[in-house]
Amino acid sequence: MRKLIIPIVVASLILVGGGLSLLFSPIARQGVHSAWHATMTWIGLSASSGDPTKVYWCPMDPQIKSTKENAICPICTMTLVELEGGIVDAPEHLTLTAQQIQQAGVVTAPVIQRALFREIDTTGRVDYDERQLTKITSWVPGKSRIDKLYVNYKGVKVKKGQSLAEIYSPTLIVAQREYLTALDILSDAAEGSLDAELLKSAHKKLTNLGLSDAQIDELARTKQPNDRLPILAASSGVVHRLNVQEGQYVSEGEVLMELVELSKLWVFADLFEEEIPLARLGLPVQITAGHLPGEVFHGQIRFIDHMVKPGTRTVPIRMDVENTDHKLKAGMFTRVVLRHNWPKTLSIPASAVLWSGQRAMAIVRGGKGTFRPHEVQIGRKWLYAEANQDSPTGTLGFGNDRVRYHELLAGVDPGADVVTSGAFLLNAESQFQSVLKKMLPPASEQVALEKVVGPDVAKKMRGVLEAYFRLSETLADDNLKDVPPRLLSLSETSSALIKIASEAKKDKLSEEAKLFHALVVSLSSSPPKDAVDARRRFGLISRELTMLLTRNGGRTLFGKELYQFECGMAKVGYERWLGSSPEKRNPYMGKKMLKCGKRLDVFEP
Repeated sequence: MRKLIIPIVVASLILVGGGLSLLFSPIARQGVHSAWHATMTWIGLSASSGDPTKVYWCPMDPQIKSTKENAICPICTMTLVELEGGIVDAPEHLTLTAQQIQQAGVVTAPVIQRALFREIDTTGRVDYDERQLTKITSWVPGKSRIDKLYVNYKGVKVKKGQSLAEIYSPTLIVAQREYLTALDILSDAAEGSLDAELLKSAHKKLTNLGLSDAQIDELARTKQPNDRLPILAASSGVVHRLNVQEGQYVSEGEVLMELVELSKLWVFADLFEEEIPLARLGLPVQITAGHLPGEVFHGQIRFIDHMVKPGTRTVPIRMDVENTDHKLKAGMFTRVVLRHNWPKTLSIPASAVLWSGQRAMAIVRGGKGTFRPHEVQIGRKWLYAEANQDSPTGTLGFGNDRVRYHELLAGVDPGADVVTSGAFLLNAESQFQSVLKKMLPPASEQVALEKVVGPDVAKKMRGVLEAYFRLSETLADDNLKDVPPRLLSLSETSSALIKIASEAKKDKLSEEAKLFHALVVSLSSSPPKDAVDARRRFGLISRELTMLLTRNGGRTLFGKELYQFECGMAKVGYERWLGSSPEKRNPYMGKKMLKCGKRLDVFEP
């Protein structure tokens, strides 16, 4: 009896000490768990006292296993459940009961062909259609005077044929008298005779001075020359620019005013280089404006620029948009969404893919509750498919009812069920580790940054990152006044990176750093107009910096020192950012939604 009391007292002390440690220290918790199992073995209540042919595990903490029935998980206090198949040295699959699958929240989806699309969501700028612009000029030779101005401010609406102004010109009076004289003398001249040609010449002279046929007929009827010439609107529209005032003298060909018709507008947007293949002439787009929630304008791509902007590495495109109700205004910012559809493609849900460095893996569900990891080859990534592809409406369906997919090239057979939810829990299961280790890159491939680019270059690269992090924190704190100096600091550090990379003969890195530096310089040449403009510039920088790091080992060399996040609410063109810690501090939303966004599992542009 005395021999049993001592171990029980020791176990009690461990329980009390462990209870306190669970409150304060994760490391202590792990030590208590080990001590607990050691003590249970000492007093004869270890897991090995159960049936060695059966294994029980905890779905919440898969590393906890026992051969004892009804054992309790020391972490979450759940009763362990039986693990079918037991523990083997080199398993090829994991077998779970229906209860375990439900507790682990495992959900699967089939690998099938789907009609996928890639969507580009960017910012547009509204402008007038240059083809709808009409210039009103003076046709009278020499100097003329604006005697009357009926339209005397910008923005006034006019209709075709409406009088805009009256000008006085002696040349006009002389031309009218010449026409009346020719008309009186030569009205009975035979067609085709020299006299008839002189009459036609006088008529043509009046036409060249800007008189319409109706005005010339009125002159022939009244026989009274008009010393003032009415200037009529050649088309309907609004006064876009007014260049004259009443009493001002103008010369022949001088532009008096400009009219523009606003029932058709142009919308401009910028696409990144790799997005250009997704755009084509005639592709439909959907345009929304912040002041018109729920209202969608439809347009088509009518022009794709043949030059890349060197500062932003983007290509402008232009859309034609109907604006019959004049709800869109020139100079307004809009949201532009365009879609490129692919034919049916074998695909796998993006949530089913587990990444390990450059490799991708999916967990496939077999019969009788078995799960097995498969290495897969992925093609085009981040594609979408509508939740209901058989919709009879035939509409584009721009909305939230969509799921992201990757194109599947190899690794899983069509029709197989892949795990889309609970995959990380299965991946954490210790029985998979011997299988997964065969798929992971060897430790020798995990190279330090200094070994790839050299310690001096690595130091400058981290300097660029530090300047970028400071800019990100400034936006997260809504401190817009400090954005210009933060941009300047980023420009200086990127310039230093170019210099050291050039000296170290890192030509590829040097050229890519020059592109990044040019972008930062162009974006820091003037202060941001507002918060939206500042965050749009940050998005351009984030994307270019991510590409720079990815192309030069950033994906694997920075490891836990670098994190990537995404905010679907930003709507500034590029919605991802980099952080130095796993804590989310959203620079696109600021204090309004500081924790908005998600942390991505893959570091990529």
